[in-house]
Amino acid sequence: MILTKTPLRISFAGGGSDYFHDNLDIDGRVVVTTINKYIYVLLNKKHDDKIRVSYSETENVDSSDQLNHQLIRETLGYFNNKKGIELVTSADIPSSGSGLASSSALIVGMVNALSPNHNKMNSKKKISEQASEIEIDYCKKPIGFQDHYSTAFGGLNSIEFTSNKKVIIKKIELNKKRENLFKKNLLLFYTGINRKADTILKKITNTKVQIDNHERLASLAINFQHELVHGDLLNCGKILHENWNIKKKLNKVVSSFKIDEIYDIAIKSGAVGGKLLGAGGGGYFLFYALKKDHKKIIHKLKFLKNIPFDFESMGTQKFKI
Repeated sequence: MILTKTPLRISFAGGGSDYFHDNLDIDGRVVVTTINKYIYVLLNKKHDDKIRVSYSETENVDSSDQLNHQLIRETLGYFNNKKGIELVTSADIPSSGSGLASSSALIVGMVNALSPNHNKMNSKKKISEQASEIEIDYCKKPIGFQDHYSTAFGGLNSIEFTSNKKVIIKKIELNKKRENLFKKNLLLFYTGINRKADTILKKITNTKVQIDNHERLASLAINFQHELVHGDLLNCGKILHENWNIKKKLNKVVSSFKIDEIYDIAIKSGAVGGKLLGAGGGGYFLFYALKKDHKKIIHKLKFLKNIPFDFESMGTQKFKI
């Protein structure tokens, strides 16, 4: 029996620039961290040839081709695992349509479970490549590449997406005091608003407005990293604010009256800046605010669930149990 544990991620800046645009000589960049909230995949061989899959629903089928769950169906098909498997998935927090890269983390976890290599850096690169191929090419999801690499490798990273379609991951080194100061100023809230990222991203991906803002979003990631490592940490909050304003301009579905109201309450209560994570439209809100203002912000947003979290650095892990 195999168990994989794959972290969810928070993207601070640059999201939307992690696409490869054909015939365009532009690079993308994101600053991202994984957090100590996980997607779990349990994989076991069955005594018969049937497939049993359990997530929020349970499916019992004769072949993986018959599964309704697209991500699981395509991943098992990719590895030609058609029969005799039991697969169970679970998550630490509400993650479907959350903006925390849950779908990519699920595929990364499944790829890790089905792959022969075990937690080596070169295998994590392979896991990232295979997971992105499954989700983008096989499942036809209109997403970028940051989620597969960030959840596979883990940690606080700058990830560059070059115009010649290479992915370069660089760990961001912070001393413990600065990292703790940065972390303690972050707040994460679950809005309770579920959305399908596909629906939003199809309205944004490869549009003129996205391509026009590609370089600006990537430059925000560069600026965020500089402020995080060398500058004034309050400027990280200001960059979150700028990133969110650009994201809202990509399409009206990114935000809503309710989402704007939540953001305005947080800013008026002391937040320096923030953003909806992922494609937008719902899911989780991240805010940067001085610790002294947290109590007021949490009180004013008491209709939302505040999610305590920490950074993690391991990425996807595999255990034989």
